[in-house]
Amino acid sequence: MKRFNRLVLALACASLVVASGSVGAQTARSAFDAKTMPSLAAMQAATPFQENNGYLPPSSYTGPVFSLSHDWPKVARFQAGPPPWRKAINNGRINVHNAEAYANALKEAVTPNARKLILDYANWDAAKAGWYNEPWLGSLRDAIHGTYQAGQFGSSVFPGTGLKVTFQTNVVTYYDSIAALTLRNFWGADAMKPTLDTQHSQFLEDAIIVKAAVFSSTDKTQPTDWWPVLKGAAQWPMMIPVNPEADPPEDPTLWTGYVTQFDIIVKDKQSSPDTGWVFMTLVYDANAPGKDAWDKMVPLGVQWGNDEAAGADSRKLVENWNNPKAPKYSTQTLGWGDRLSGPNDGARNNITFNGKAYVNYPNSSCMSCHSTAEWSTTKNRMMSFLLPSYYADANPGFKLCNQQGKDDPEGTYICSPPPGSAAWMKWFKNRKGDVAMDPGSFATDFDEVFSFKALKLWYTATNPKKEAAPQLKLLSRPGETVRFNQYTGAPLPKTDNVPKSDNGN
Repeated sequence: MKRFNRLVLALACASLVVASGSVGAQTARSAFDAKTMPSLAAMQAATPFQENNGYLPPSSYTGPVFSLSHDWPKVARFQAGPPPWRKAINNGRINVHNAEAYANALKEAVTPNARKLILDYANWDAAKAGWYNEPWLGSLRDAIHGTYQAGQFGSSVFPGTGLKVTFQTNVVTYYDSIAALTLRNFWGADAMKPTLDTQHSQFLEDAIIVKAAVFSSTDKTQPTDWWPVLKGAAQWPMMIPVNPEADPPEDPTLWTGYVTQFDIIVKDKQSSPDTGWVFMTLVYDANAPGKDAWDKMVPLGVQWGNDEAAGADSRKLVENWNNPKAPKYSTQTLGWGDRLSGPNDGARNNITFNGKAYVNYPNSSCMSCHSTAEWSTTKNRMMSFLLPSYYADANPGFKLCNQQGKDDPEGTYICSPPPGSAAWMKWFKNRKGDVAMDPGSFATDFDEVFSFKALKLWYTATNPKKEAAPQLKLLSRPGETVRFNQYTGAPLPKTDNVPKSDNGN
């Protein structure tokens, strides 16, 4: 883990670059250059192993900073015998009766590294621990933890929980050594010329990917203690704008957030043959027993399929287990038909269908969103949006509507197929990770970092036409006003003055 040297920090503002010390590192943009560049220019000037967006902490900060782990392994090293999560279900198929045991074993498997990452960051060395990061996200990353912007949520999403502010979320993703082999296979050693096909984007059995989500207040008068449910949660300092929706935009500043959600996904074709993956979300529970904040991260649920036959009826879910003991706030953001989705995940959105507008409508889930992971090499984009919607050639790549349900490029609602319709169910079918949602695209095995972020940023930085990736509008750098949720791409709402969802969720 890198620490700041004050001389280096001072020189950085005079265009000294902050570069990775790992083998094969590429030069990062300097703080001075990145700050003065427009968003598109900064993204076009980005390098694959750039570590941050150029906004460095003030001299008052003396803690560790993010170091990109990108010396991806050349071979996979598997443990002898079945992994503990499969042992927990007797090497059979996962189901609603044994999913809790699977979840507990999966959490235990990552506990030593997750606890150090979250609670002992000064001694966290990702490369030494065998965990790695994806390339090309440096222009979005904060300098301290390597997080990038995700979503914004207000009290209307979490009624009755004592939430005092609107909060934003930031996330950072790590791949274990088995998963990181796919990063090397797909991107190559220098990440400049990825192999754009399905075969090279597939993850090996037992690959694990984790993501930490950090929640922070957008109210400068309430930097901490703004939500009782987060009492005792781990706190992370980050270099982020306090309010990413501010207009004019705010520059990032040193600001504290709470580690609230931790996602773990594992490639497990034996336990989950229909999709090949098992998704689990941990959430912070202030009332859970334990010696520290990591112990208090409890399962919200587990998902291993899209439950096409269940429709909107949560009682019929057979490929999803929700923890009945999960804290209230975490259950308020479950997706369509109560499919798994955490507080960070944006599975409830403002949509229109059949000429009516709905606020906070459940229209997604973990697996339905990730099943859209694909890339078109002819269009240089994802052909289907992450959420049920209608295709559009123009940015942002799907149709936007106004409150009256009419097409409107400046709208803040997703024009959506009716829930349960054939067009809607395109997002709720089981597919394996090597099957793209749309013909003519290649599948990226449920990895949205590939398709929704990294490939767009790679294309923007390297294409000879010097053009932005078609859906780049969905991504915003710190220092510019955010219009879209940076995690799901959904338009951010302006008001909540239309009917709430009327389907019982």
